[in-house]
Amino acid sequence: MALTRWHKETSPSLEALRSALTGEGFTVTEWADPAGTVYPVHTHEQMEIRVVVRGRLRVGLPDSGEEFVLEPGDRLEIPPNTPHWSDVSGDGPVMFLSASKNHHNHFKK
Repeated sequence: MALTRWHKETSPSLEALRSALTGEGFTVTEWADPAGTVYPVHTHEQMEIRVVVRGRLRVGLPDSGEEFVLEPGDRLEIPPNTPHWSDVSGDGPVMFLSASKNHHNHFKK
């Protein structure tokens, strides 16, 4: 896992975050989920990146018990085949970008 926190004074823009990821060669998908959304433990065959645009997203690793709460601009890189779960943290919705270099963006249980 590699976590990069947003340390700039201004809020990140969707366009800038998307542009940075596509500039690195990633295919980017935009997600928006309401409060209470839960993604159960799953893995991905390729590295996945999550970058929060608005709201808060919590990602947990069941094998180690670690949890990361991502806020606007924060970026989390999830290695291939790493079991993890996520949920919308807080009372409001979350918007985030999901990026990978493999065009298959499906869940594998």
